[in-house]
Amino acid sequence: MRGEVRHPVLRWLIFGHLWVALAVSAQILWTAMFLREGVLARRYALAAFLGAFAAYGVTRLARTSGPEAKEYENLKWYQANKRSMLVLVGMAGAAAFVLMWPLWPIMWRMMIPAVVLTFFYVTPFTSSNGRGIGLRTVPFLKAILIAVIWAIVVVAIPLRLDPEYHSTTSIIAHTCMRVPLILALAILFDIRDQTSDDPALRTVPIVFGTNGAKAIAFFFLLCSATFEVLFLRGLGYVTASWTVLAGYAFGMVLTFRAKPVRDPFYYAILVDGVMIAIPLCVWMGVIVG
Repeated sequence: MRGEVRHPVLRWLIFGHLWVALAVSAQILWTAMFLREGVLARRYALAAFLGAFAAYGVTRLARTSGPEAKEYENLKWYQANKRSMLVLVGMAGAAAFVLMWPLWPIMWRMMIPAVVLTFFYVTPFTSSNGRGIGLRTVPFLKAILIAVIWAIVVVAIPLRLDPEYHSTTSIIAHTCMRVPLILALAILFDIRDQTSDDPALRTVPIVFGTNGAKAIAFFFLLCSATFEVLFLRGLGYVTASWTVLAGYAFGMVLTFRAKPVRDPFYYAILVDGVMIAIPLCVWMGVIVG
């Protein structure tokens, strides 16, 4: 049956959200690669991996007792593994808290706005006549908000953790460089969710259609690739400026093949995997070059 995930390893990677947690960590380590002293950033990457795993786990466990648990394969998996997931999520959350606690005084100014924005987006608000209001009603905000929050978490905070001083302007510039990549991938997930998203969300594919959304995502990938090539060449990593293109080519192929179909492997492994593939391509180029 199309869309079913049968392999136990894939089920842990997808339903257990280990893969997306690895993607978060890979993006942070990508930023740390260009810091003079990346010890704190690497500690933060581990905390982010554990924290992402725990956060996703808490939200899924909370839904296992609801009526929708019988409809979704990932929630059925959580029900079947509820005891082990409760233990693992609790341990991961505690470990993330311990690792993150000494870093909190440095990063709270960036983390709190991201949390507040997320809260006001995911929480639906309605007017007295039942009409939806708030951030969720702003056209295209879904993908933009996801991209900005990801960029803050994986770029701005690691830069702030670097013992070497980075000006606010420099942090904003480097953070904005990562936004087009995450934005492109977020649009691909909007294509996946096109048939189930509330039309009031006004996502990119709902407004421009599937082909229009793919063209926009492709444009953002081109922008991101251009930024990275110029950035790497500016640092003298000529080989890496070529190898990074392999990761972007992978993302562009996935963009062309994206469809509004819930295929867990395609989206949760391959599309999310772009966030792992690109840093790996950069790392290989830096090592070889």
